[in-house]
Amino acid sequence: MSDTLIEVNDLKIHFFTDEGVVRAVDGVDLTIERGKTLCLVGESGCGKSVACRAFLQIVHSIGKIVSGEIIYHRRVDNNFEETIDIAQLNPKGRQIREIRGKEISMIFQEPMTSLSPMYTVGNQIMENILLHTNLSKEEARQLCVQLLDQVGIPQPHRLVDEYPFRLSGGMRQRAMIAMALSCNPTLLIADEPTTALDVTTQANILDLMRNIQKEYQMALLFITHDLGVVAEIADTVAVMYLGKIVESGDVDTIFNNPKHPYTQALLRSIPKISRTREKLDTIQGMVPNPYRRPGGCPFHPRCTQAMPECSTMVPSVTRFSDGHTTRCLLYENITTKQFAELS
Repeated sequence: MSDTLIEVNDLKIHFFTDEGVVRAVDGVDLTIERGKTLCLVGESGCGKSVACRAFLQIVHSIGKIVSGEIIYHRRVDNNFEETIDIAQLNPKGRQIREIRGKEISMIFQEPMTSLSPMYTVGNQIMENILLHTNLSKEEARQLCVQLLDQVGIPQPHRLVDEYPFRLSGGMRQRAMIAMALSCNPTLLIADEPTTALDVTTQANILDLMRNIQKEYQMALLFITHDLGVVAEIADTVAVMYLGKIVESGDVDTIFNNPKHPYTQALLRSIPKISRTREKLDTIQGMVPNPYRRPGGCPFHPRCTQAMPECSTMVPSVTRFSDGHTTRCLLYENITTKQFAELS
């Protein structure tokens, strides 16, 4: 039986608008292992959320998966495994509806816009339970109360009947986590679940997710801007820029030996504790307009190590001996021995 849960191969998602075509995801390759945490990192607008929404076939209507594969290694029982290409499934078909919310769940960035203000928290969690299980309404309600208690919501018997707007941001986020966990998913996608929360609540939510992951033995795909969170929870890291994965590897390698100039710039921009006041290092420029993408390497207009060739040549994937990969012309046509000398 394979330890690989999901393989993403050359995934491309384009949005067809009146102004032109936006290549939001432009050839992404990812591998998610069972029971492991993959952190997807990058600036706003680089395509992280769009790529992950494709795992559930919930890309916005003007967007379309134009090519690539999302191979889901689905365990039917302990002795049998089937592979499903999610990218080829009908977004409204029976097969993806069986997977969505049950085997692959997602925690969205802002729970207030994800939970309906017209229904109680309990009703919305029970809806997912009743859809994917054979439990009765009473059994689903009991399970809902247990889930709310598990995620740390006080007085779950009372709050199960509360409306989302009567809960705090942290409580709503916990309710979203309870909904995502209601059917014991094999993969939980967390789209910046702590961005809108205060620091103390962020720490509590991260501890909660780590404990639940350990208990359920599920894979976690965590989308974030916060490299401090990445260092704390990740097994592997993928750095994304303008629709492409520019660097990937295990968390220790990415933090201690980053290769791509964008990854290096992200790490330099982390605020540091110092006795003297130091100017915060920033990445020059802005993420390019999606309708006017630069030629060659997409990062070259902002790169401090750019060469003339970077404006015309698209870098291919360079693989290191330890599974570390990057897309950068600095490492093209360099032998493995020379890689070791550069490290």
